[in-house]
Amino acid sequence: MDAMIPLNILNSTPNFRGDYRINQVGFCHFHACPSSLSWRSHAQFSDNFKLMLSKQRKGHFRSFAFNIKDDFTKEGVQQTIHGEVVLQKQKGSLFNVMADEAFELIGNRVYLQLVSAHEVDPGVGRKSSEASYLNWNPLGKPVGSDRHYEITFKWNSSLGVPGAFLIKNMHSQEFFLKSLTLDIPGQEKLRFNCNSWISPYDTNKSDRIFFSNKSYLPEATPIGLKKLREQDMVELRGDGRGERKVSDRIYDYDVYNDLGDPDSDPELVRKVLGGSKDFPYPRRCRTGRSPTQTDPKFESRVNFPNVIFIPRDETIPDTDFVVQTMMGFSNLIAPTIKQIEQLYSSGFQGPNNSHRSLLQHKNQDQIVRPQVLAANELAWNTDKEFARQVLAGVNPMVLQCLQTFPPHSSLDPNVYGPQKSSITNEHIEKSLEGLSVAQAIASKRLFILDYYDVYMLYAERINQQSDDIKTYASRTLFFLSDDGVLKPVAIELCLPPTADLKAVRNVYTSAEDGTEQEALWRLAKAHVIVNDSCYHQMISHWLRTHATMEPFIIATHRQLSQMHPLYKLLIPHYFNTMHINQTTRQNLISARGIIERGYTPGKYFTEITSKMYKEWRFNEQGLPVDLLKRGMAVPDPTAPQGLRLVIEDYPYAVDGLEIWFAVKEWVSDFLSLYYKNDASIERDQELQAWWNEIVNIGHGDLKNDPSRWFKMTTKKEFVEAVTTIIWLASGYHAAVNPSQGANLPTMSRGLIPDKGSEEYSEMLNDIEAYVLKTVPAPTQTPQPVQAFLKTLTQHGHNEVYLGQLDGSTPEWANGNEIDEAFNRFSSRLVQVQKNVIARNNNPNLKNRQGPHEVPYTLLYPNTIDLSEFGGLTDHGVPNSISR
Repeated sequence: MDAMIPLNILNSTPNFRGDYRINQVGFCHFHACPSSLSWRSHAQFSDNFKLMLSKQRKGHFRSFAFNIKDDFTKEGVQQTIHGEVVLQKQKGSLFNVMADEAFELIGNRVYLQLVSAHEVDPGVGRKSSEASYLNWNPLGKPVGSDRHYEITFKWNSSLGVPGAFLIKNMHSQEFFLKSLTLDIPGQEKLRFNCNSWISPYDTNKSDRIFFSNKSYLPEATPIGLKKLREQDMVELRGDGRGERKVSDRIYDYDVYNDLGDPDSDPELVRKVLGGSKDFPYPRRCRTGRSPTQTDPKFESRVNFPNVIFIPRDETIPDTDFVVQTMMGFSNLIAPTIKQIEQLYSSGFQGPNNSHRSLLQHKNQDQIVRPQVLAANELAWNTDKEFARQVLAGVNPMVLQCLQTFPPHSSLDPNVYGPQKSSITNEHIEKSLEGLSVAQAIASKRLFILDYYDVYMLYAERINQQSDDIKTYASRTLFFLSDDGVLKPVAIELCLPPTADLKAVRNVYTSAEDGTEQEALWRLAKAHVIVNDSCYHQMISHWLRTHATMEPFIIATHRQLSQMHPLYKLLIPHYFNTMHINQTTRQNLISARGIIERGYTPGKYFTEITSKMYKEWRFNEQGLPVDLLKRGMAVPDPTAPQGLRLVIEDYPYAVDGLEIWFAVKEWVSDFLSLYYKNDASIERDQELQAWWNEIVNIGHGDLKNDPSRWFKMTTKKEFVEAVTTIIWLASGYHAAVNPSQGANLPTMSRGLIPDKGSEEYSEMLNDIEAYVLKTVPAPTQTPQPVQAFLKTLTQHGHNEVYLGQLDGSTPEWANGNEIDEAFNRFSSRLVQVQKNVIARNNNPNLKNRQGPHEVPYTLLYPNTIDLSEFGGLTDHGVPNSISR
């Protein structure tokens, strides 16, 4: 049933008694309740209106469609819409540039076509303008710079407002499309953020679709865009078959079967991670490369100069990671150990390892200084710094409040030796400031850094790799002194039993300088630091950010339309992550890669991360939950945000919690504009498909344990899950990435010598020389690792930081409410900055300064320059895992 009904009589008609309202995305929700009928409607209001009414009485259902039009706009008028396209041409040879100009001359151009959001053509499923083309001017800015093009469209006002556009590239070369901005008569500018490579039409044989910056939940999608919304996601998912071409935008899943190279050398075989009970793992992006000749379960390797596939839009032309990597490795030819030591004692230029970025910064003489190496390269091994590092170092998210004494393991004692620790009351009570062990535990003043289980599983195999690679499984106890500073009180170094030797359970305690016990204590601390450094790289850094986040990125592109508000909220936090993950798999964690050669676990690095992934739970990755689980915080309704830290001066936790709750408030404000109740969460089909795919495919090896996951049925769970994703990509990664090369050794080359041996005498004769021989200082780390760490700790010139948007490309355009919420978020982060500075200047907070009075600034949300505050580098908190 169709009828023409003037809008002004809706409320005067008895059958339409009720009210309607227009929400923030331009939709009208109508509810009318005559005495015996129930009417509900959902309408898109523009120049044309379609009102869908449903009638239900006594189990009978009928639908009526009313086309409601204003006579003034019935026929429409022809309009001229002016637009500006911003793009970058591909960097290439002069021949490529001339080829595109030749294509222009013969009529093969770049065409754009606007699509109505609200009108549908029964034949093609959309109503569009005539195609317009760009004037491909060969003059202007250099290749690689933004180029601005004017374009003009003919548009009939009866089509309403454009909601999408199609683009076809008839050239022979791809280009990077940044944005399209339209000046629509009588309305605000309409912007389309694109940030995508446009392949030649001959490559993919289809027009590309781009939607305006306005966000719509699936059920609210304007009718003119519904089919395009579905079509775009289908193209991004692909069919799961064949090898991916470099130009493909397809996102799909695969296991980690690409780390080894059995065709080159049988010694380069590595476990397949993912898809098995023994070696579970998050999924990576599928490339579809052919299997190795040696074994079909392994994927063949790609060697330079061939390109490894990642979805094309994950390679952004401005990114400088590859440039920095090449610069880092080219510098390996010249430096000597002496030069590297000078680098780490004097600092190196920052903020970025690129000529362009240095020119963009006013302070070109800024020096990046590691925290604790300037005067004493063994400063990391002092008791004070050793303890401070677990609260404000590279890995401050492992320390736990001790709950039971002595500590114990869950490993099989028949294989790994006694479960119970050998640390006794007598070992530590002398250091507890008059407290008994029971009193210290009850008052939450005993803490443990427990690397027993993770290393005991592999200690024997690691130690068999080489004569000069050795490790222990360690447990370290700390006591919280009256002045709020931790001090180490006991270290236990353990080895599993072997066919020739019993299990090792050696306990070391602190001692005065110059004694035999002090020499052993220093060596024990050095082994703990190597445990900590390797765990940081394996678990805290790689596994808990890079590896576990990739499935979230893949699912977001596969299941959330670019029009979805959650897509727009999350996409800034995915920048460059898949790019760096690909590089990591190829060069860093691969067989005989830089990580294997520079870290004690060697070829067992990735296997260990798989074992630890078994314990990973997404719903425990949020900072407050993590602190509560480790006993580092307790619930307290009188404290801010309902929890209280058991160590007041815990820099990572104090700064991190402020950032966490700022992010959570922003996420809650944003999502509340679209989701009004729990039912709207369950009703969002794209959201539910996204979450289902993350749990059941992206992290499919853990899908059978629902206790690891949020159910995604309530707004509370939804906000917590999204906040966790953003926290891991921003604040958490900022805490573990920038400092990783600054102050901790990564390898141990020998066990503590037996008493009475020649090596034992050598140790007593010169303990500092022996420590450096056994556990090399960071300045003596292998040169490839030095270059790798230097590269990863540099922020790019195109980095976007938490609380900022790229000013030229805002990520949304749905009205003032979002802008106001984001401004509140940014303002709150400014206050966090001030709070961090105040804490760093507080002499009563002793854990925030290293031996050389370098303050803790890893979670300082600054985006310009930290040199005035004596910071570690120019780091703020980046939006994403971009390094």
